[in-house]
Amino acid sequence: MTAVTAVPDASAAPAVPVERVRAVGVGVGLWSVGGAAAPTLVVTSTRRVTDPLPVLETAVATVGRPVAKVALAHPAEDMPEVAAEYVFAQVVDRDGGQVLDLTPECGHSMLATATHLVAQGHVPPGRGALRLLTHRSGTRRVVSCEIRALDPVRGIHEAGLSFPLDDLDGAFPLGRQPLSVSVGARRLPVTVVDSGNPYAFVDATALGLTDGPALLGAPGAVLRDVLRRVRRQLAPRLGMAVSAVLPKPALLLRTGDGTLYTRALSTDDWHPGLALTGQVAVATLVAGAVPGDAELAIHHPGGVATVGLRDRPDGGRALTVTGRRVVRLDPRPLGG
Repeated sequence: MTAVTAVPDASAAPAVPVERVRAVGVGVGLWSVGGAAAPTLVVTSTRRVTDPLPVLETAVATVGRPVAKVALAHPAEDMPEVAAEYVFAQVVDRDGGQVLDLTPECGHSMLATATHLVAQGHVPPGRGALRLLTHRSGTRRVVSCEIRALDPVRGIHEAGLSFPLDDLDGAFPLGRQPLSVSVGARRLPVTVVDSGNPYAFVDATALGLTDGPALLGAPGAVLRDVLRRVRRQLAPRLGMAVSAVLPKPALLLRTGDGTLYTRALSTDDWHPGLALTGQVAVATLVAGAVPGDAELAIHHPGGVATVGLRDRPDGGRALTVTGRRVVRLDPRPLGG
């Protein structure tokens, strides 16, 4: 993502004022979503983009401050019933530079993208939920976002997301029974759930963690190394390159009374809370044992997340997350 530009001799010509170039039909916004590990830079295009990568690279390089998440919203091909097709990339440090990883998904960035579309007037008000098409790893999925403006002048909104849970069996690519993964002298039970993102849930009791608050507050360096090693072993089994992103490894504890505690990595370090896709993955893991409509409470380092399980009129099910605060940020450098 590093561009090399020739610098002319300053003595050869008088200085000429430079005005920032703006692209017609393209909008950019920086949005912070409550619970997210980092803000999302959203790029919208009124025309379909054949190759999203150069657009995302350019946005990251020119926005004016570092970003870790970037998303593109552009017209979906042959799907007029959705507001936009959504493409997400994680900005990852590698080999002294940065690369864009288009393999993961990000639920918080979906909410940021939907909010930007509503705030910029791309979607007329009063049309109900905004529908986004995602297609990570070739899987086409339509998610519904509810956006409510709290203070449009200051760029403050409230958002929620409904995530379809249509293929519960397909959400367990390596089987429902836990795998046994060797890390040093330990054999760890691990369950892989691919719903939103592929997550590798390590049974925390195998590491001696049987108390929920103790799990969330345990020293992080050793446990982080364990999860990194689990990720490295499972990536090839899922047909993925070994990276600092997928599968997302997490510790999971289910206490005797059914309370859920989890702690996960975001790229190569601890997430301050729990990614929205992590909430979706935990809910998917237990959905088979929770019939009908229900509310799941998931304890994580940032607090408690509530995920709704809902039966749909068409016989399917959906996972819902509501009440997320989304705030527009200034894309210029802090202090600039």
